[in-house]
Amino acid sequence: PPPPSTHHQRRIAEETLRQERLQRLQEEAVRSGKQNAAVEMRWAELLDQAMPQELQKEIEQQKGACVDIIRSKDDLIRDFQQQLKSKDEEYVKALKQQSDDVEDMLSKMHNEFKDLQEEYEVELESIEGAFMAERDELLASNKGEIDGLFEKRRAMELAYMDAKQKREEQYQRELDELVVKDAEEYNKLKIRLETDIQVLEQQLEEMRATYQLNTEKLEYNFRVLSERDTENTSTLQKQKKKLTKIKDDLSRVVLKYHEFDARDKKKNEELSEDYRRITKQYKDLQSKFRHFELADNRKFEAVWSMHEEEVNQYLEQALKADQIINEQQLGWQWRAADLEIVRNPLLMGADEDGDGKYTLEEMQQHQKELDEEEEAKKVHVPADKIRSIVSLISEEAGFLLDQNVTEAIDKLDDAAASMAQAEALLKALGVESEEDLAALSNYFFVEVERDPNVVELITDDPDAPEALERLQKLIQPNKVIEAINSFVNDRKEEKGIKSFVDTSAGDEGAKKKPNEEKDFWDRMATVISPHTHETWKHLEKALVDYNKTLVQRSSGIDNVTSLSSQNEELKALLNQYLGSRINEELIVPPTDTIKLGDA
Repeated sequence: PPPPSTHHQRRIAEETLRQERLQRLQEEAVRSGKQNAAVEMRWAELLDQAMPQELQKEIEQQKGACVDIIRSKDDLIRDFQQQLKSKDEEYVKALKQQSDDVEDMLSKMHNEFKDLQEEYEVELESIEGAFMAERDELLASNKGEIDGLFEKRRAMELAYMDAKQKREEQYQRELDELVVKDAEEYNKLKIRLETDIQVLEQQLEEMRATYQLNTEKLEYNFRVLSERDTENTSTLQKQKKKLTKIKDDLSRVVLKYHEFDARDKKKNEELSEDYRRITKQYKDLQSKFRHFELADNRKFEAVWSMHEEEVNQYLEQALKADQIINEQQLGWQWRAADLEIVRNPLLMGADEDGDGKYTLEEMQQHQKELDEEEEAKKVHVPADKIRSIVSLISEEAGFLLDQNVTEAIDKLDDAAASMAQAEALLKALGVESEEDLAALSNYFFVEVERDPNVVELITDDPDAPEALERLQKLIQPNKVIEAINSFVNDRKEEKGIKSFVDTSAGDEGAKKKPNEEKDFWDRMATVISPHTHETWKHLEKALVDYNKTLVQRSSGIDNVTSLSSQNEELKALLNQYLGSRINEELIVPPTDTIKLGDA
C-alpha cells in the first residue's frame, strides 16, 4: 500500500476539491436567487404593459434571463459530471492496484505459514516428552498421599458419627420443648398476622388502582405532548415558508399601497358623504320601526288574549269532563285544579286564607317561609371530610386550575399554598357556600361493604380517632373524576333561580320571554296530568269491554227467548201427536214407549 503521507495528501486534495464544489454551489445559489428575484419582480411590471410590442420585448428579455439561469446551472452540472467521471476512472485504477497488492501479500503469508508450522511441530514433540515424564512421577507421589488421606478420613467419620448422634438426641429434646412452649404463641401470632395481611391486601389493591390510574395519566400526557411537539415542528416549518413568502409579497404590496392611497382618499370622501346620507335614512327608518314595533306588540297582546281565552274554555270543558268521569263513572271525590297556580307556579302554597286569591303580603310571607326552610336545611361539614375531599381533588383533578393560578400558588409557602389551592379548586367547581360543600361531600362519601373482621378491629381500638369511621366511606382515587362530573351535571340541572313576578296590573307593555311563553303553554297543556290520561284510557277500555259484554248478553237473551218459543211449539205438537186416536190402532203406541223409557 502507498505510504501514509500519500494518503494524507490525497485527503487534503479531496477536501480542497469538495470545498471548491461547495463554494461554487453557494455562489450559484446566490446568483440564481438574485436572478430569480429580478425575474419575479419583472413579472409584476409586465402586467402594467399596455402595448403588445413592448410586452413581447419584455417577455423575450424575461425568457433570455431564464435561459441564462438555466445555462449557468447546466454548466455547473457538466463540470460536476466531468469530475464524477474522473473519480470513477481513479476508483477503477485503485481497485486494480489493490487486487495486485492483495495477491502479493497472500503469497508471502502462505510461505511464512509453512516455515512456522515446521518449527512448531519440532518444539511440540519435545514438550510432549517432558510432560509424560513429569506425569508418571506425579501419579506415583499422589497415589501414596491419597491413601493416607483416606485412612485419616475414615477415623474422622467414625468420631463425627458418634458426636452427631449425641447432638441429634439433645436437639430433639430441645425441639420438643420449644414446640410445646411456642404452640400457643404461634397461634396468637398467626391470628394477628392474618388480620394484618387482610389490611395490607386491601391497602395493596388501593395502591395498585392508584398506580394504574397514574400510569394511564402519564401515558396520555406523553402522547399529547408528542403530538403537540410534532404539530409545533410542522407549524414552525410552515411559518418559516410563510415568512419568506410574506417578505416577497411585502415589496409588491408597498408599491400598490402608494397607488391605492390616492384613489382611496377620493373614495373615502365619497363614502363619507354617502354615510351621512345613509345615517339620516337610518334614523328615519328607526322611528318607523318603533311605530310598527308598538303596533306589533299591541297585536301580539290581542292574539295572546284571544288564544288564552280559547284555551281557558277548553280547560273548563276538560275539567268538567274530568269531574263527570271521577264522580259519576269512578265514584271518586274530585278536586278542581287551581288555574292561578298553573299560570304562575311560584304561587304554590302562598294562599294562606284559602280564598283562592294571592295578595302581595301572602306572596312575601310564602317567600319568607321558603327562605326559613332553606336555612333549616343547612348542615355542617366536618373538617376532616373537607380535608379529604380537597386532598383527593388536588391529586386527581389538579388540571381544573388555570396555569396562571398554579404558578401564583407555587410562589407561596406550603400552608398558604394549600389554602389557596383548596379555595381555587372549590371555586372552579362552583362551591360557594356551606350547602354546596355539603352537596359535594355526598358524592365523595358513600356506603360500602367491608370485611367484618377489619371493621371490628378498627372500631374496638381505643386510640383510633372518631373521624376514622367517616373516612372509611371515602371513594377510591379512580372514582374522583366520575364524582366531579356527577356533581357538576346535577348542579347544572338544579340551577335555576326562582323569583316572584310582579303581579300588579297596568304593565301591558312588558313582553314575555320565549322560554316563559313555552313554559306557560306547557303548563296549560298538562292541567290534565298524564296519570289522569292513563286513568281515562283504562276507563275507556273497561267501558268498551263492558259494552261488548252487554251486547253479547242482549244477543244471548234473544237466543234464549227464541229457543223458549220453539220449545213451547214442540211441546204442543208432541201433546197433539200423543193424544191422537191413531195411536190406539198401533201395536206399540208411543205412550207405552215413553212410559218404558221413564221406567
